Amino acid sequence: MYNKKNVLTVIISIIISILLIEFSLRIIGFNKYKFKGYPPYYLTRDTMNNFDIRKNIKGTYFIFNDSKFKVWGNEIGCFDESITNIEDGYILAVGDSNSWGFVPYDKNWSYLLEKKLKRKVLNCGVPAYSTIQELHKIKKILGIDEGVLNKGDYRNIYKPSLIILQYTFNNDFLGDYLFPQYKVQNKILTTNKYLAHINSGTIKEKNEDENKFWKKFKYDLNEKFYLFRVLHRSHSFIRKKIKHSNNKKETSSDRNNYGFYPSSFDLSYLNFEKFPWAKKAWKAHLENILEFKKIADLSGAKLLFVFWGDLPDYSHKHFKKALFANRKYKKGMEDITLDNDKLLFDFLEQNNINYLNLSKLAWDLVGYKSLTDEGEKLRDVLIWKIDNHLNIEGNKFMSEKIYNKLLDDNIIVIGVDK
Repeated sequence: MYNKKNVLTVIISIIISILLIEFSLRIIGFNKYKFKGYPPYYLTRDTMNNFDIRKNIKGTYFIFNDSKFKVWGNEIGCFDESITNIEDGYILAVGDSNSWGFVPYDKNWSYLLEKKLKRKVLNCGVPAYSTIQELHKIKKILGIDEGVLNKGDYRNIYKPSLIILQYTFNNDFLGDYLFPQYKVQNKILTTNKYLAHINSGTIKEKNEDENKFWKKFKYDLNEKFYLFRVLHRSHSFIRKKIKHSNNKKETSSDRNNYGFYPSSFDLSYLNFEKFPWAKKAWKAHLENILEFKKIADLSGAKLLFVFWGDLPDYSHKHFKKALFANRKYKKGMEDITLDNDKLLFDFLEQNNINYLNLSKLAWDLVGYKSLTDEGEKLRDVLIWKIDNHLNIEGNKFMSEKIYNKLLDDNIIVIGVDK
């Protein structure tokens, strides 16, 4: 009886202590846990693309390492204003997170371009999308199905005068090969498939259900309980310190004597003659790009392909190791080549697809010549200080270069209200 009373006393004391700490933290006003990444509920499951921006979702904060801002979705699942007053002759933009924009809406390249052109630019870029998903997205928006495409019979209420396909070199090809690479689980975007073996191109599904459930659970607890915020941040800090310490010690058994082994990051840079599976996948990927040309022709619109490649700022060390490792192979049998973007540009030219090499213009701005150039010349200039996406100045740069391209190539009539 005595022991039971002691146990009860201890339990009551712990509960009271927890409540007192919670009450004190609420008085102090300890900051809420900040969920970094695409906000819960912002992306939703989609039959065709596996996920999409939730339609008519109201403003919610997107937080990442460099900034935060409000995001939303309109009635067709685009981070843009309502399409209620849209008219023929508008510009339709699709792409991935670089199109969606890691900046506030009124600082996004598409919004700035709209103001310059005095013509609606509907931005339907979706984070983590690849070319095939962007293709499905644009078909849905324009009301095009496969049968219509094949027959060439198409009548849409609102016809765009221009379609802008924003393309990210190391993202679009990989995303198409792994499609669907990502999924929405427990209201959060998570990995669905990954490239397990670079030599064979083996794809495996990743089961992160429990981890994502915990991530969502942490988000809810942090929203409601101040004490949990303190404990969670302390735990995260200690775990990061341990991980940093372990990273210094670990050596990978996969790495050769040259300190390099190709990964999924290198898919767009693989020597296609050495990796037949990648060559086959590349051909299928190019067909997805060609479908955009068919859609543009069918809808009576021009097509502009905007290319964004990797930057030396975050990749020069990686590619230096890759080229050094290439030395052990015979000529023509290297793992990595930095010339595959030329294959893409040749394909675009052969199929009369007008393109803008935006990353080359960014390179020229600071004097980069190769992916192996050292320095972080674009960091905190056109891209964020920590994140690798275009910052506010980068979006301004993008809008100006696209505007100049449209003007120089006479792609659309500039300055006509639509």
